Amino acid sequence: MKILCVILSAVTAIGFSGCKEKPEVNKVDLEQINPDDSNDYRYIFREEIQKDKDRENKSRKREFSGGLP
Repeated sequence: MKILCVILSAVTAIGFSGCKEKPEVNKVDLEQINPDDSNDYRYIFREEIQKDKDRENKSRKREFSGGLP
């Protein structure tokens, strides 16, 4: 009976450790590479650029709404 409990505990622990979120794999979009093998840096930083634009638009909306969130 003890062996069964130990095995069940081990299987449960292994199961929980295997179900964690996997790290994101670094990938390069094909749109980023130009035909002459140069990089288009807009694609590299497009997520950061979009976040900056969203923050700027959010602050503009707050200015026109009278400062309310």
